[in-house]
Amino acid sequence: MKILFSIICMFVLFSCNDGNKENQKVIENKNSGFSVELIENYFPKNDIEFSSPVKTVVISNKVRFEQFFGVAKTMNNEISPIDFEENKVVALIAKPSDVKQEIFITATELKKNKLLVKYKLKQGETQSFTSADLKMFTIPKSVYAVDFVIDRDESENN
Repeated sequence: MKILFSIICMFVLFSCNDGNKENQKVIENKNSGFSVELIENYFPKNDIEFSSPVKTVVISNKVRFEQFFGVAKTMNNEISPIDFEENKVVALIAKPSDVKQEIFITATELKKNKLLVKYKLKQGETQSFTSADLKMFTIPKSVYAVDFVIDRDESENN
């Protein structure tokens, strides 16, 4: 009985961690030694204007940040603090839609104070409500430029 229980526990643990790096909260780049940690418990405001499926922004002060984002109510009311004296905020916001969307940051690379952010936008099933995905993280103010690139799979080009 103990062996069966152990096997079930191991199965549950392995199935919960599917090894999909796209779902991690910390995106690491082993080549440059630069990693980003996603900020949670904020939401994009409804009055953001979109000219593409994903809006990308780099924000260096609290006033501009509050134009784009609000604090999301959570069970424990803990939000990720942002120190605008030392950091900027990088955000990728999916255009609100009734189709389920997820933004995945697939890679970050820092070279000479210039950050490259590769991402994917995956779409799913139609929902009965409108939602928008948000991925956000801080970078040091010493990073002077951020380039965003859509990471396309070979299968998407066919």
